[in-house]
Amino acid sequence: MKDTDSTLAQFDQAGAERLEKIYLTPDVVQQREQIFQLLDVKPGMHALDIGCGPGLTSLSLAQAVGNSGHVDAIDIAPPMLQLAARRCADAKQVAFHQADVLQLPFADATFDVALATQVYEYVADIDDALSELWRVMKPGAQVLLVDTDWESCVWACRDEARMRRIMQGWSQHIPHPQLPRTLIQRMQGAGFADVQAHTIPLMNMNYSTDTFSGGMMGFIASFVGGLPDFGPQLAADWQADVQTMKDAGGYFFSLNRFVFVARKP
Repeated sequence: MKDTDSTLAQFDQAGAERLEKIYLTPDVVQQREQIFQLLDVKPGMHALDIGCGPGLTSLSLAQAVGNSGHVDAIDIAPPMLQLAARRCADAKQVAFHQADVLQLPFADATFDVALATQVYEYVADIDDALSELWRVMKPGAQVLLVDTDWESCVWACRDEARMRRIMQGWSQHIPHPQLPRTLIQRMQGAGFADVQAHTIPLMNMNYSTDTFSGGMMGFIASFVGGLPDFGPQLAADWQADVQTMKDAGGYFFSLNRFVFVARKP
């Protein structure tokens, strides 16, 4: 199975709608606002939203560039693009495209600013993808990339060995599960300069489906439960354990988002 096929399988219609619900939880909304503050977006700019998902960042970019600006938003999954187009129906300055980050359908030096959240960790040929991103950015343009290292995850449980096993399985859902550790060097290798790194933690102290961890739990259990060497029983036992940690010392979840901001010289 190609990486593209694997990504599409994770974001079918049901997966896209489930992810949209997670993106709308209060903690993820707050995280998105913090990330957006690191962007230098001005009216009239031409912005690129990479892996636009359900269109939440596309809409924010549209509001920031105003009627005199333009936003091109890409995603590889049609269900995501459908959700995004619906959300941005009144934002006429946004155009959506089904496209791969390895072959961006834009001319050289098109964009003033670009944003990608949880995208490049899904791309096997990441160095080629970053070179393609460099190609479409104008000199002086700003790029912002957000990726996660799931080994930064702290999740209270009764069975630590099982938790490690679940995280080992979950790491197989992307080609680069520890991408933030090398992303500065990779961005510099692609030609970007002034790379700065920021950490934004997500923390949940109570179990609820209206939190990032509560929403992601189903994603993780479904994926790991479908792996041949893991199975649904392991995933179900883990899920039941973590959900009831409030009865055994308290629910606790923390995960770091790593944000990298750079410019094209």
